Amino acid sequence: MLNQIKYISLLLAGSFTFASCEKVIEVKLDNAESQVVIEGNITDQAGQQLVKITKSVPYTATNTYPPVSGAVVTVTDDNGHSWTFSETTAGRYTFPAMKGETGRIYTLKARINNVVYTASSVMPAPVGIDFLDVKVFNFGGDDQKQAQVHYKDPAGIANQYRFVMKVNGIQSKQVYAENDRLTDGNEVPSVLFFTGNNNDQDQLKTGDVVDIEMQSIDKNVFLYWYTLSQQSSNGPAGGATPGNPPSNIDNKALGYFSAHTVSQKQMTVK
Repeated sequence: MLNQIKYISLLLAGSFTFASCEKVIEVKLDNAESQVVIEGNITDQAGQQLVKITKSVPYTATNTYPPVSGAVVTVTDDNGHSWTFSETTAGRYTFPAMKGETGRIYTLKARINNVVYTASSVMPAPVGIDFLDVKVFNFGGDDQKQAQVHYKDPAGIANQYRFVMKVNGIQSKQVYAENDRLTDGNEVPSVLFFTGNNNDQDQLKTGDVVDIEMQSIDKNVFLYWYTLSQQSSNGPAGGATPGNPPSNIDNKALGYFSAHTVSQKQMTVK
């Protein structure tokens, strides 16, 4: 298991919706020397694709994550295509016009100070959101509103999903991910319990605008988010992950490289 460090994760963080049979992964809480952190995403949406590279900091340090400049970043697929990413701002490498394809294997290569880091990810078939609604729970006589995503899981195929939720334009601190171990081929209603940036905000309110992105992800990327979901304090607001999730990037880099499809819907809470 990787040594403990603290680093930014552009994805999000918090807790997870996942199959109850998943094994709990224990992570050591040790400080470690600075390591390369790569966060790469290739989607099936035409447009700019992003790879972000930073350096980790010790768990006890402040949340300042130095960007890594001067890297040579390329992405290739198993059909002979290649894309060279440009550093648009410090530590952010982009390609302006690219669209991933289902079934393709994408390989990231980042050369940093003569050290090469690689990772591969398969883009799954897309699974879309059918609709969103609000699920009302009653706790101690009080009604609590939570977002619910409805989708149809394809039968006979192992599927993994990640959800990103924004409320009034602000991303939830939670990490939401699940697989179809218990729901293969079913119509799935998945509740995304909300955690706002304020500790006292744990439900939706009438008039809130909710945006949800559903990502179809491969197994290795799912394992990354599954592990991250078990940490108690992580995400774009809290920033730190108490333990390092298993990365699909080699050479002891932290982070992930994900080729995934995207489905998005919006609703206003009534």
